[in-house]
Amino acid sequence: MSQLSPQIFKATKPYLNQHQMLLIEDVETVLKRLQSFDHISDYSFLVSPVAKAYEGFLKDFFLEIKLIDRYSYESDRFRVGKTLNPSLRFKRFSIFQKLADLDEHGEELAEILWNAWKFGRNELFHYFPKNLKKIDREEAENRIFLVLNAMIKAGQFLDSLHSL
Repeated sequence: MSQLSPQIFKATKPYLNQHQMLLIEDVETVLKRLQSFDHISDYSFLVSPVAKAYEGFLKDFFLEIKLIDRYSYESDRFRVGKTLNPSLRFKRFSIFQKLADLDEHGEELAEILWNAWKFGRNELFHYFPKNLKKIDREEAENRIFLVLNAMIKAGQFLDSLHSL
């Protein structure tokens, strides 16, 4: 059963900029309109706007907590997935490691952000010839929930840093 609810959409919105919020609202609209529609072979398209908003959100988050500079933020060469990948955590550019070093809960947050990135974006939007990752509606909703929840956790982390 999907964990997606109107409450999680609402809880995410305070942490988003206007462009990201519009993408999330698009998903809410499409989900409502598809309620009685049940013969789509792959619901990955539902996750796409959320994944796009997530990438922007992460760049904003990394800039806000000074894990990247303005140049990286605006660069078309900065790769969120590469810097969040725990397999590359001991590289100079690792956001994963920088988050882990930032706070006692940083590594836990880095794991949450990475899992949302991996399952909410990479697995769905890369083409793997032997595994196309077609997903049903419930799985799409679960992945949307995973990404929205990661944004909420990052927003709460940021709020806790600001309250210090």
